[in-house]
Amino acid sequence: MKKTILTIILLLCSILVGSCGNSSNSTSQENKLNQENTVTASQSNSKSNSGNTQKLTQQDNPKPINDSIKNDNPTFGTIKEMQNGHLKCYVSVIDRNGKLHESVGATFDVCEPDKYVNKNVNLFYGLEDVNDCQSAEPCGKTIKEWLITKIEIRD
Repeated sequence: MKKTILTIILLLCSILVGSCGNSSNSTSQENKLNQENTVTASQSNSKSNSGNTQKLTQQDNPKPINDSIKNDNPTFGTIKEMQNGHLKCYVSVIDRNGKLHESVGATFDVCEPDKYVNKNVNLFYGLEDVNDCQSAEPCGKTIKEWLITKIEIRD
């Protein structure tokens, strides 16, 4: 009787240990898939933009440009809202065609609502590293995103 109980306990413990080891592998595989899907979605949802954006980016940001991540954000328009988030600043812009672009990313350096809201502006972008974490705490993972790095008020 004691041998049977001992055998059952050992069997259950080995199953639990085995399932815990597999769960961390599946979680890490899911994270890798989510990162790949994010990049793929960004690439498939973006349209090729005119050379103006990349030319402006090269002037303001000497980092090499990764052509696989296209920038389809507006290069000028009227800023309707700016809000600091945990990972970046979020900007709402109405372009010259009247289309609203919500949650356009920007660096914290340019996030000045008092200065830019309801102003016609030129927007300059740079390919920046953004934390790819579920909170504001650094986790060591980043992704590349086009962020507004400079804003000029138009006359």
